[in-house]
Amino acid sequence: EAIKNYGRAVCGGSANFFSTDFAYLILSNGTMNVTNFSSAYVNSLFSVFGRADYNYDNRYLAGITIRRDGSSKFGSQKRYGGFPSFSVGWRISNEKFMKDISWLNDLKFRASYGILGSESNISPSNAFTLYGGSFAASYYDIAGSSNSIRQGFYQTTNANPLTGWEKNIVSNVGFDAALFSNKVNFSMEFFKKSVEGLLFPLPLPAFAGGASPPTVNIGDIQNVGMDIALGYRNKLGKDFEFSVTANVTSYKNKVVDIPGAGYFDAGVQQQVGAMVRHQIGHPVSSFFGYQSLGLFRDADDVAKSPAQPAAAPGRFKYADIDGDGAITPDDRTFIGNPNPDFTYGINIALSYRAFDLSTILYGSQGNDILNSLKINSHFFGTYVGGKSRDLLNAWTPENNTSNIPKVEAVNSFSTAGVLHSFFIEDGSYLRMRSASLGYTVEPKMLRSIGISKLRLYVMGTNLFTITKYSGLDPELVGSNINFGIDWGNYPNNFKSFFLGANLTF
Repeated sequence: EAIKNYGRAVCGGSANFFSTDFAYLILSNGTMNVTNFSSAYVNSLFSVFGRADYNYDNRYLAGITIRRDGSSKFGSQKRYGGFPSFSVGWRISNEKFMKDISWLNDLKFRASYGILGSESNISPSNAFTLYGGSFAASYYDIAGSSNSIRQGFYQTTNANPLTGWEKNIVSNVGFDAALFSNKVNFSMEFFKKSVEGLLFPLPLPAFAGGASPPTVNIGDIQNVGMDIALGYRNKLGKDFEFSVTANVTSYKNKVVDIPGAGYFDAGVQQQVGAMVRHQIGHPVSSFFGYQSLGLFRDADDVAKSPAQPAAAPGRFKYADIDGDGAITPDDRTFIGNPNPDFTYGINIALSYRAFDLSTILYGSQGNDILNSLKINSHFFGTYVGGKSRDLLNAWTPENNTSNIPKVEAVNSFSTAGVLHSFFIEDGSYLRMRSASLGYTVEPKMLRSIGISKLRLYVMGTNLFTITKYSGLDPELVGSNINFGIDWGNYPNNFKSFFLGANLTF
């Protein structure tokens, strides 16, 4: 297989037009924000692979896949990688000594091990040092006249030709069973997933300059977990059929290795800085900051507490983690984990004669969400804009038992100048993803017009979500090293309704 991606783009823009008449809207008539730029990219992937499968008497199963991938995103020394995988299975229910067990229809044990390569999160030019220029940053008046600027260049990107493939190593062992005339289906799987050579931008010190850091293989991550699925289907009488399927997934993950200091930070927000720390022995994408103990109630509360910058009544009081009597950066700790204790799903399907009803529910339990929107919605020291109605119950000398900080015009260390646990919320939720009601028209009524089957249906999605999270949507997206943060992304929980028909001619 050979893949080549390439493209070029050109763009121009301007604003503040004298007229919005369509005939007048050309770029040169704009008077503000006049911009133009273009871009180009190219990258390629070349792979060779082979696969062999073996099946003996539908009892002993085996398979092996070997592939070698090469990507232009990596330097010449790390461009290629080999990724094998294999699986084995034993359908024990087909053995002779199992034939007398009438209630067992199928039982298969299985195991697999594989390595997959990833080239995501890396620029095609990562192996090369890049230079660029702009009027503001690199054009110089060498001759001393404002009309004689000369074009110059500066380093925009640091290179790392030794970056290589990120390896996802997955192993699992489990079994699948069908019981009681295939009415009950049950499966259980234990898995382990390790990520070696995680691709991530290299953290650089401030004195390294303004050039963007290269992506490097920065550490190893491990996930260990279990999947369980149980299904039951049956008939009641001649016309009523139903099936219920439930599954649960639980996993624990941790950072196994980080070169150098043993940690690196991510998830930078311009007001509070880095919000995520990946550290050896802790879960991936853990939130790192100060543990809030609530608000200073009054001046006496401030005086009795450890020394803290900008401490005042109505502001946040932080925990003295190291016990030295003062709140310093050493008192930062892990204040939240976006990884759930478990996720689960329930599928229900019912049918009665020509009618059918189905629904899908999905939930996540025990995960934390970092609601970064509160930095703007609960404090006036950031952007001016819509504020939370929570501020109606803000701290005042007369309302000093409130957990909402006092309203003030500036941020500080004791309000929204650093990350603390006020921004961490329980992200657990249960959502009905979809529900559908259908009716299948009697086939005899349709044959005369050339239709063999007609099903009419009405369907709704995201009909309800049960959660304590105060944001718009507890189901967030993110990368493998930066997730569980609500950046204000467009919610995915809006209700939708559909009317439709399925026709077979």
